[in-house]
Amino acid sequence: MPKKTEAGEQYIKAATDAIKNACTLRSLYVSIHNAEPTRQELQRFSNRFNSGRSNPGTDMLGLCVQHIPTLQDMTLKEFFGITSDDNPGS
Repeated sequence: MPKKTEAGEQYIKAATDAIKNACTLRSLYVSIHNAEPTRQELQRFSNRFNSGRSNPGTDMLGLCVQHIPTLQDMTLKEFFGITSDDNPGS
């Protein structure tokens, strides 16, 4: 798992919020692993989407998008919560 840093924290929060708002973490776990999680597995999985505790890698974010069809229609700008203020050159 990548080391958590302060830089870009708002983007990872927006991405994890998009994932958590799209479906329950239990249903996402089942979709990814094809099995019901134990309480501990679900807690560990849930911690990966807590922006205060973790910084999920792009591989994990990609896996989630792959398993949540509604996220596949979002642009990267929407997924990461990028506003026009974030990119002064645009």
